[in-house]
Amino acid sequence: MTDFEYVALEDDLGHYERVFKAFLDHKYPKNSREAWIPMVLQHENIQTSISGLEQSGGSMRVLGIGSGNGVEDRKLISGVLEMYPKIHSTVVEPNKNYIRKYQETVASMGNLQKADWDWRQQTWDDYLTFRRETNDSSKFHVITSIHSIYYMQGGVDAAVDGILDCLQDGGVLIVCLSDKDNGFREMVNWPWNRHHKENMYDTPAVMKSLERRGFLCERSAISEFCDVTDCVERKNESDARHLEDFITHVVNFKERAPSNIYDDFVKRLHEPRITFRENGRICIALRGDIIIARKE
Repeated sequence: MTDFEYVALEDDLGHYERVFKAFLDHKYPKNSREAWIPMVLQHENIQTSISGLEQSGGSMRVLGIGSGNGVEDRKLISGVLEMYPKIHSTVVEPNKNYIRKYQETVASMGNLQKADWDWRQQTWDDYLTFRRETNDSSKFHVITSIHSIYYMQGGVDAAVDGILDCLQDGGVLIVCLSDKDNGFREMVNWPWNRHHKENMYDTPAVMKSLERRGFLCERSAISEFCDVTDCVERKNESDARHLEDFITHVVNFKERAPSNIYDDFVKRLHEPRITFRENGRICIALRGDIIIARKE
């Protein structure tokens, strides 16, 4: 049996939030995904945009696609505010709990309150539909997509076109995504996992799509790891099950999966191409990339 009825993790946002927290608790090094922020703040296109806005008095417009609770995006916005005081930030995030937490962070940080916030609890595809139906042609100087491009429908070119339709001429696009040579990604993208087999875009495909559209791309590698020892040794059953659900992107994977599929999952956790051992821990590599793109 290579297929079974299951609930995809992204269809249960409450459960997604719980298992994602377990994943973050077991991921290391911490804050590794934030390395792109100084690069963007120093980017010549950002500096050029700020110079133009200083003359016009307009706002720097920032769009976050799937911003979660804002861990990365809020630091970018805080950095921009140190250089330019007017920001309009649009947050597109389907999880209401993440938006609430992001809003609480903004309320607790005085500098972030200086920005004008537009909160949109919806998927990216719903946001694009809204733009079409309302003839919204607004553009953004900076767009971030932090591990969210996987959930965009229609293939990589359609995803890129949808994003670029929102990008201001001279703007900067930041895309963070996992590398194809990635033990974690291979586990998510099993043959039976129809959704992710269809939508798991990789860095070369995204970069080629951007380059065909006249964009220059800078690529920076990210090396992260997830400690999955609990999934093997079962010392913490709650963490083990949450990690299993995040790794497979299936709600209650152990309960729903036929025994042969679950056994295959556990077997894979012992394969050298999937995991490695370090200091008594069993770990999955989470290699990925940051793409910073601008129009030539």
